[in-house]
Amino acid sequence: MGYNLRRAHGVQKSRFEAIFGPLGIRPVTLSVLGTIHDNPEITQADLGRKLNIKRANMVPVMAELEGRGLIVRRPADNDRRAHVVMLTAAGIKFTVRLLDLHRRLEEDLSRSLGLRERDQLLRLLKKFRRLAPEPDLSDLE
Repeated sequence: MGYNLRRAHGVQKSRFEAIFGPLGIRPVTLSVLGTIHDNPEITQADLGRKLNIKRANMVPVMAELEGRGLIVRRPADNDRRAHVVMLTAAGIKFTVRLLDLHRRLEEDLSRSLGLRERDQLLRLLKKFRRLAPEPDLSDLE
């Protein structure tokens, strides 16, 4: 089972890279841009929590996106220690394009699997994600 999961991940990773690689987009940057798009003026800390990205890993992603002119950060009105993150006009345009590409990539996968198999796969993957990361195998001896 692990082998097939690893191979399926490799296929999906290659499919993502074929579409988003030429645009300089990684899964994390797509997730960040999409989340900012859906949550205007989210704080950087809330964004990290929402995506389960550690602060130390969030900082370089924010710097990359800011350097590309896709986001701006400013101190929050109610807490000067917090930074609000917003898409720039160019960031909005680019993110809308990315989200459309992502939707089309997902539709292609759905077409390949069929809706019933897609729903079954999603259900199983969500169940798999709930497994303990460190299994207790003591009762199998």
